[in-house]
Amino acid sequence: MCAKILIVDDDQEIQELLKFTLEDEHHQVISAEDGEAGVRMATGEHPDLIILDVNMPKLSGFEVLEKIRENGSTCLTPVIMLTSQAKTKDRITGIKLGADEYLNKPFEPFEIVARVEGLLKRTRESLAANPLTGFPGNPSIETEIKRRLEAREVFSVVYSDIDNFKAFNDKYGFEKGDNIIRLLSVIIRSAITEFGDKNDFLGHIGGDDFVIVSTETGARTLCEKIIQNFDAFVPNQYDEESMAKGFIMGVNRSGAEEKFPLMTVSLGVAVVEPGKYKHYSQVVERAKELLKKAKLDSSSVYVVG
Repeated sequence: MCAKILIVDDDQEIQELLKFTLEDEHHQVISAEDGEAGVRMATGEHPDLIILDVNMPKLSGFEVLEKIRENGSTCLTPVIMLTSQAKTKDRITGIKLGADEYLNKPFEPFEIVARVEGLLKRTRESLAANPLTGFPGNPSIETEIKRRLEAREVFSVVYSDIDNFKAFNDKYGFEKGDNIIRLLSVIIRSAITEFGDKNDFLGHIGGDDFVIVSTETGARTLCEKIIQNFDAFVPNQYDEESMAKGFIMGVNRSGAEEKFPLMTVSLGVAVVEPGKYKHYSQVVERAKELLKKAKLDSSSVYVVG
């Protein structure tokens, strides 16, 4: 996890210690010796993480932090604050201004490495998360599948999609469409919590597309539970007349008016065995192929292959 790290500290010995420690972990390290230079480098170099001392000339660490958080290009950059002060008041000030971690001097090199790696990991996962559901997005999905492929595990990748979602979205609006996506996310998460394995993974690609990584046999149980709850709860999101009719009128991709059945959910389940797939994209493509087969059925269904 190589990153560009900015150290802002007027203590040359601390700078050298941090530089040696972090470069040994294959990070790129840049540094500034006062607060003003720290702000310039933060906005000009766009580091992945900033290690910031509290007591510095020209601008204090708190003032630097405030300016960093006010700038659109650096407002999400993770910050670890260093201080020789163990006062609770100073820690609270830093946290209120947006510090992610607080570390007292003197510190052990292995501790700063652990803090840096943990914060970088959390930040990358957070930035990759889908803003609608908060679930991990494409980068995390790719990482999880690659990890299991490299470990030569037997597992399943489930790709889910809502049928006739666009017609519902067009008729009732984006806000209600987003509510359907959130509802599906709750249904999937609840199924995993109740019936899944502790190592199951749930990711949100975007729109109404979700990916579950589970065990070979566990995926079938999850699919059955997801379908059961989807068919129980989702029809209630329509108005009474549409529910009674079992369809809504909408415009198809050709621009012609058409009857669209109530929404169902389709799931494609790709079973992965050691040596069966060489790359994660092959796994995802296989799951999508199986999803297409599932979508040929007019009801909620899953297809395994």
